[in-house]
Amino acid sequence: MNTYSPQGYLDLITTPPNYHRDIEVAPQYQPGDSIITHNLNPLSHTRLPRYARGKKGVIVANYGACVFPDALVAEQQEKPQYVYLVKFSAAELWGENSDNFSVHLSVWSDYIQGKSEDAAHG
Repeated sequence: MNTYSPQGYLDLITTPPNYHRDIEVAPQYQPGDSIITHNLNPLSHTRLPRYARGKKGVIVANYGACVFPDALVAEQQEKPQYVYLVKFSAAELWGENSDNFSVHLSVWSDYIQGKSEDAAHG
C-alpha cells in the first residue's frame, strides 16, 4: 500500500495524468488527407462514437501519440498511437438533409480504416 503525505495526496488528485507517449513510428496521415473510419462494434469500451463509424472525414491536425484507451481498458496495455483531429461534415454523419456544419473528433489511428479519395470535406 502506498503512503502519502498530505501534500502527496494533494499532488496526486490535482495533477492530471499525462497520456502522451513518444513512439518511433511516423504518422500514417497528414493534415488534408481524406480518411474513412472503421465500422466497428466492439464488446468493450471505444472512444469512436457510433455516428462516426464507417464515415469519411479529413485530417485537420495530428495531436501526437497517446495511450489508446480501448486497449488500456480491455487489456491493461497502453498501445500508444497517433491521435488525429478529424473533420466530418454533418451531411456525412447524418445525411444530406442535415444542416450545413462540421463536427471535429479526436480519432485514434486504430479507428481509421485508411485513406479515402472522396471524403466529405464539410
